[in-house]
Amino acid sequence: MAVITYPSLCVSSFRWMKVNQAMVFTSPFGSQAVDVSTPLWSVEMTGVPTKFDTADRIQTFLESLDGFRNQLALWNLARPVPKGTMRGLMVLGSPASQGDVQISISAPTEAGGTLLEGDLLGIGSGLTQQVVRVMADATADISGDILVTIGTPLRNSFLAGDPVVWDKPKALFRQTAITDGIEYVPGIANAWSLQLVEDIRP
Repeated sequence: MAVITYPSLCVSSFRWMKVNQAMVFTSPFGSQAVDVSTPLWSVEMTGVPTKFDTADRIQTFLESLDGFRNQLALWNLARPVPKGTMRGLMVLGSPASQGDVQISISAPTEAGGTLLEGDLLGIGSGLTQQVVRVMADATADISGDILVTIGTPLRNSFLAGDPVVWDKPKALFRQTAITDGIEYVPGIANAWSLQLVEDIRP
């Protein structure tokens, strides 16, 4: 298994969605859902028609995923950086436990900086990195410390000082269906598409 880095291809549509992992029970008297795991991210993306020369690069990328074997490191193309003003080096200001929905972030150069509702952050690094969505506006104090509420519980525990990524935070995905690749017609290569779901297995 390998991790493939997304090569920043031009797309005509992109959808980044949260998929709840739940077991649903239904009866004539109502229904109930029980969470069985933390939510995962799902992505649907469609490329654009292109010239044959450019299509070779796209086809190589699609084949590099090797069906369901390899993972794709991908960020939300519609929200690559926060709307808030927080930038620079950010780390966890205190340990964070599995299941937490609030995290403390330390960024000494970002006093008064903001993270806004909807911003995406990457917590940790490597295979344990988790992309989370900020659920409410927050402002750093004069020391650059900021308490952030996130939309999905942490899947792992993290240490104080672990990195917090704001620039293109990436999750790891696998295909949900093997792509058919690119269809070639006279003079042009038609649009390609990918359907992906976050893969948290090592």
